[in-house]
Amino acid sequence: MSVKGSRGLGRGLDALIPTNSTSQSSNVSGKPEGSLINVPTNSIRPNSQQPRQTFGDESLADLASSIQEHGIIQPLVVVKVEDGYELVAGERRLRAAKVIGLKEVPVIIRSAKELKKLELAMVENIQRDNLNVLDEARGYKRLMDEFSLSQEDVARKMGKSRSAVANKIRLLDLPVEVKRAINAGQISEGHGRALLGLDNPEQILMLCGLIIARKLSVRETEQKVNEVLSGQKISRSDKKEKDPNVLDLEKQLRESIGARVKIRSKRNGGSIVIDYTSQQELERILGLLK
Repeated sequence: MSVKGSRGLGRGLDALIPTNSTSQSSNVSGKPEGSLINVPTNSIRPNSQQPRQTFGDESLADLASSIQEHGIIQPLVVVKVEDGYELVAGERRLRAAKVIGLKEVPVIIRSAKELKKLELAMVENIQRDNLNVLDEARGYKRLMDEFSLSQEDVARKMGKSRSAVANKIRLLDLPVEVKRAINAGQISEGHGRALLGLDNPEQILMLCGLIIARKLSVRETEQKVNEVLSGQKISRSDKKEKDPNVLDLEKQLRESIGARVKIRSKRNGGSIVIDYTSQQELERILGLLK
């Protein structure tokens, strides 16, 4: 319900749409624009430009339950029209309020002209050079949610292709650990898009760890994703290749002892494992080591 401002978006939309009266102009109802007031739920009509027409029953029920317990924390944004109000932001909150039979809902009244200014300010904020890819994606998503814009609308305002906007927004669906890796520069946006080819969060996390450990390229990551989709597992054999010097030592020991040898290095020390196939071979190896 409550939309928290993204750190990369400065003060964000929460600062642009305050919850107290800050404007000196008045709307048709006589209330100052920017005022937080309660209005009858049935006086608000949905936004005719709302691009999203499908709302999940389960998520709507969860929101309705939360509103019933805590109330509507984030007020709806409306504009005054002749026969009441038209919704600008808060479609899910309005629907959930109707589900539980709320007679009134909190709203902030804005003029169409003022909303245009707020939208332009948000676009300008997103276009800042210092935003990382996830902050940019959150900005696109907020433009869609708060101003009832479609991906095509956002793309046009930002001067980008619709697919570019869609690809960035999809990154928000990644597990939080993967998003942290993107923010930290451990993996790239391209890696993140490749990981979205998997539906299983555990597989995504395992492959993300593999990308970091083996420094896989985006192309190699895409190949790994295809392998997983074809039924192959992400196994321990996918670990980073051994140091060539260790491999050389293993070869020297193998030739000297005449048995298979594995050197397992750890942060502090390690171990040498010698394989044998019979008691007689074990006694032979022990004799060489005495």
